[in-house]
This record gives sequence, structure tokens and C-alpha cells, in this order.
Amino acid sequence: MKNYTFSGLTRYWWVPLITGLICIGLGIWTLCSPVESIKILAYAFAVCFAAAGIFYIVFSCMASRFTSDWGWGLAMGILEVIGGVWLLMLPAPQLEVAFIYIVGFWILFAAISSVSVAFAMPGGGAWTVWAVLLLIATIIFGVIFLTNPLAGGVAVWIWLALSLIVFGVYRLVFAGRLKTLREDTDGLL
Repeated sequence: MKNYTFSGLTRYWWVPLITGLICIGLGIWTLCSPVESIKILAYAFAVCFAAAGIFYIVFSCMASRFTSDWGWGLAMGILEVIGGVWLLMLPAPQLEVAFIYIVGFWILFAAISSVSVAFAMPGGGAWTVWAVLLLIATIIFGVIFLTNPLAGGVAVWIWLALSLIVFGVYRLVFAGRLKTLREDTDGLL
């Protein structure tokens, strides 16, 4: 029996590529930014967070034509847009605190929801194992980040950066897997 879960979906392989690059970029910026630039980082994150949500919504809406499993992606995109807009509307002192918690919970939610995507991909095997290991690492870094973010000082930025970078790498691997599936099936998937 043929699996049509990803039928036509692989043509949008570039959407997770863009969101992965955004996550990696934010992770690297987090490593390079001193703690005193938190306001700039929080505003930049809010803009990127909303933009990634828009990409996720577009990806999910396009996927709705090919699969019935597009609702979680749409929900994730809506949450990211709401979170980004909400962050942009906060005064700077509240933005700093909200930024830390929203990022931590976003990382956990995104990694947990991505585990189901990794298992649903056709072809499984080694790709699924690596994808799930990257997502477990993301979840671990996210939990460490959230356990005491305000008292962690500089260490909190290391855990945040690692969480974003590892999740971004997962998204790049996912995009590569979608592109490979598209090429292997001549665009049928």
C-alpha cells in the first residue's frame, strides 16, 4: 500500500530550509551578542518569530491541498505569529523577560511537534534516527534553558543558542530530506 501522506508536499522543501536558517542565524547571533544587547535581540527575535510563523502558515496552507495532516503546522504558524506580534507590542523591560520564556516554550513545542513529522516521513531509517536525536537534544537544551533562565546569567545564552542551532539543523536536514524525496519520486510526493 502506498503512503500518500506527503503527496505533492515535497515541492515546498524550501520552507523548512528558510525557517532552519532563521533558527541557526538567531542561535549564532545569541552566541555573539553580549547580554546588554538583549533588547535588540528580543526585537529581532520577535520579527523573525512572526516571519517564521508566516512561512509555517503558508507551508501548511499549501500542504492542505495534498494531505489532511496539515493542521498542526497551521497551529504552529499561528502561535508563532501571535507570539511575535505580542512580543513587539510589549514595553522593553517586559519584553526581555517575556522573550526568555516564550523562546524556551517555543523551542520545546516545536521540537516535540517535529518528532511526529520525523516518524511520518516516508523512507525512515537512519534519517529518522538522526532527526529524532537532534530533536531530543533540542528538547534537553530547551528544558535546561527554562529551568532557571533569569538566574543563569551568561549560561542562559549558551543554552538558548544551542537549542536554536540544533533545531535549525534539524529543519535543514528535514528540508534536505523533502528535496531528496521529491527527486527520488520525480515530484510525485
